[in-house]
Amino acid sequence: MTTWKNGLDCCSWDGVTCDNVTGNIIGLDLSYSCLQGTLRSNSSLFALRHLQSLNLASNNFYTSPILPELSVFAELRHLNLSYSNFSGLVLVEISFLSKLVLLDLSWNNKHDYMLWEQSLKIENTAFKILVQNLTELRELNLDFIDMSAISLNSFVNLSSSLTFFSAANCILQGELPPNIFSLPNFLDLNLDSNDFTISFPKSNWSKSLESLTLLSTSISSKIPYSIGEFKNLKTLDLRNCTLIGSIPSSLVNLTKLTNLDLSRNELAGHIPSFFVKLEQLMDVDLSFNNFTIELNLMYNSMNHTFLKLENFWPCLVCNLIEFPPFLNSLKMLRRLYLSENKIGGQILRWFWDVGKDTLQSLDISSNLIEGGIQQFPWKELIYVDLSDNLFQGPLPIPPLHIVIFKANDNGFNGEIPSSVCKLSSLLYLKLARNNLSGPIPQCLGNLANLWGLDLSANKFEGTFPRSLDNGASLTSINVSYNRINDTFPKWLLETPSLHVIALQFNEFQGQIDPQTILFVPFKLLFFFISNNNLGGQWPEEYFLHCLNLVTLDLSNNRFEGPLPIPPPATHIYFSANNKIGGKVSPLICNATELILLDLSNNSLIGTLPECLMSFSKDLLVLNLRMNMIHNVIPRKFAEDSKLRTIDLSRNRFEGTLPRSLLHCENLEVLNLGNNRMKDTFPNWLGTLPKLQVLVLRSNMFHGFMSSPREARSFSELHIFDLSNNNLSGPLQIRYIMIYYEAHCHDESGQKTKQAALYERCIDLSCNHFGGELLGDIGNLKSLKGLKFSHNKLTGCIPLSTGNLTELEWLDLSSNKFTGRIPQELADLTQFNTFKSDSFAENPGLCGFPLSETCTNNSQEIPPVTIL
Repeated sequence: MTTWKNGLDCCSWDGVTCDNVTGNIIGLDLSYSCLQGTLRSNSSLFALRHLQSLNLASNNFYTSPILPELSVFAELRHLNLSYSNFSGLVLVEISFLSKLVLLDLSWNNKHDYMLWEQSLKIENTAFKILVQNLTELRELNLDFIDMSAISLNSFVNLSSSLTFFSAANCILQGELPPNIFSLPNFLDLNLDSNDFTISFPKSNWSKSLESLTLLSTSISSKIPYSIGEFKNLKTLDLRNCTLIGSIPSSLVNLTKLTNLDLSRNELAGHIPSFFVKLEQLMDVDLSFNNFTIELNLMYNSMNHTFLKLENFWPCLVCNLIEFPPFLNSLKMLRRLYLSENKIGGQILRWFWDVGKDTLQSLDISSNLIEGGIQQFPWKELIYVDLSDNLFQGPLPIPPLHIVIFKANDNGFNGEIPSSVCKLSSLLYLKLARNNLSGPIPQCLGNLANLWGLDLSANKFEGTFPRSLDNGASLTSINVSYNRINDTFPKWLLETPSLHVIALQFNEFQGQIDPQTILFVPFKLLFFFISNNNLGGQWPEEYFLHCLNLVTLDLSNNRFEGPLPIPPPATHIYFSANNKIGGKVSPLICNATELILLDLSNNSLIGTLPECLMSFSKDLLVLNLRMNMIHNVIPRKFAEDSKLRTIDLSRNRFEGTLPRSLLHCENLEVLNLGNNRMKDTFPNWLGTLPKLQVLVLRSNMFHGFMSSPREARSFSELHIFDLSNNNLSGPLQIRYIMIYYEAHCHDESGQKTKQAALYERCIDLSCNHFGGELLGDIGNLKSLKGLKFSHNKLTGCIPLSTGNLTELEWLDLSSNKFTGRIPQELADLTQFNTFKSDSFAENPGLCGFPLSETCTNNSQEIPPVTIL
């Protein structure tokens, strides 16, 4: 619009077209003009009554509505309002523009960090009138308009003049009428990513159709044989349509086909050899299906065929065990993707000639390819993915124009050659999980365009290259799991473009002083510096300025001072195993998106803020173990709590358990051990349906412990630890037995479930339990650990303990057992691994491994008592 100046004829302005006879403005193209603001009804635009073409695309009208005043343009033939941030309803007044040939209202949607939402909406009545009145319409683009209220039967009335119709991502629902495929002048139909189902017509396809895109719609059937009637088709995109069956032979009739995408379906059978007859094909994607490929048949048929093929995707996830020989005939190939197969051995010599002068993208990742690579012969190569193979030897250097290079998850060794630093176009370099060693080259800072660097899980040593500070484009840097020995590179936090900083598991050391860091990394998403030797203090509110921070991991260092508070957007926050002190600030409750919170093994003191048990609706793990927090556990757990693990062990909590724990219906682990809690045994926890680990050891729980009240109490329990309390009454093993009976055996005694995540063990030691150890304990055949020491148990050790064949540790010491230690127990394979004092301090007990031998007067073991 720089030519729009007073004193000049407006017909000479850029974007303005005038009638040669009348001088009236008949065309206005303001696309990509950086226009911003609200479009108002009194705009001078609406004075241009003779307009035949209006293009306002790719501007920003700040969610202005599409105004009814547009109907004043009675002569309008072309109207383009796409990509301009309009919102609200598409009004009936648009249908008054009866001479329209082109109408584009697409992509007026809100989008923010992978969230896309339709801003424009059209109601059913308005759409019906629109398709009835706009009879001259040839091109209609409604992508990303909310059409959820539209009856698909309205499509029957689409203009017979229509050549192009696109309604992608429009929330269309129902069953699409087959008539839409029969419009006589149709050239291009795009209905991708909607919620409707499609039943292809058996015949009467529109013979003119050149492009059909139905990706991510629900067809859920075979590709119909009648697809072969689309003889003018150049593009067919049916990916992710839940297609089943095989590829119909009629596809051979589509001799004009240049682009074919049937990927991500459930298609099966052989990739048919008739593909060699589709000589115009340039782009083929049959990946992520269940195909097999007839290598020899295709190879024998493919002399001088596919001469135009540029993109070859058919062999992703095809169970190939070798490079298809017919690739040797693809002289024009630009993109080759063979990832996620089982191709083994070394790369054959002929493979290096495939698309030798044209190949730009090569993906052979996730195979079993061995050997080394000396150099790449493809001069045009800009994308290479060698990841997840068995390559060895020195790191190969790609051509100078390479943009993305991935060689991670292999066995490459040695140092990174300095010639890598000459790859001036390189944007992303991923060499993670190899055996690379030596220093990280200082010259990597010469790669001015580099935005991603991943050197993690190698054997790099030395210092961290300060030269990377030159990378103004750098958004992600990962050197974790190496041996880098350096002070903390504080300049990383002063690099405004960085989204990811991953330095964990190295040997970074020294004090971090955030006061000396000049800038706050506002764009930071992930910050990992755990498992180093870093010290210093982070100001409590430092990370609150990193508004987009998703993961913050400071754990396993030597940080001191107050607990840094994460911003509201954070999902994962670890600061475990430091020396952080002071109280937990209530500000942490503003981090309402937290999923994992681990503050364990610090020096936190004081009372927990009451909000801590209910501040995040998505919190799964809360770990505060090994601090010095005191007073009672906050009483209010959220009613819709998703907590799976609560570990408050080794603190100084007092009082009783809050009954609101019953709101945590997903709870699997509850560890309150080594505190000062004073309560009776919480039988009521037995109603938590997923509880697998209950540890209440070393508290002051007291009183008579009764049997489970309900048959399904503690029905998932694996680990049951009540040791070092003041509980009394008969020994209760029933809590573990309930799980065993419910899950481990069916009527025939066979195992019905896989081994559980937690091995089963019981520790009721150091209490006041009395009575006899009953014979049912022998039914716990998968028990790994059993500790009943320091109680008042009497009687004989049951013979059935010999059934505990999985037992790895046992302690029955310091009780009042009498009689002979059962030979069946002594015969267990792992019996000799039990501690020698496992039966000590039972004055009436005799037999191996005790020194007391049994006499004829030793008490006989009574018959098994049944609970």
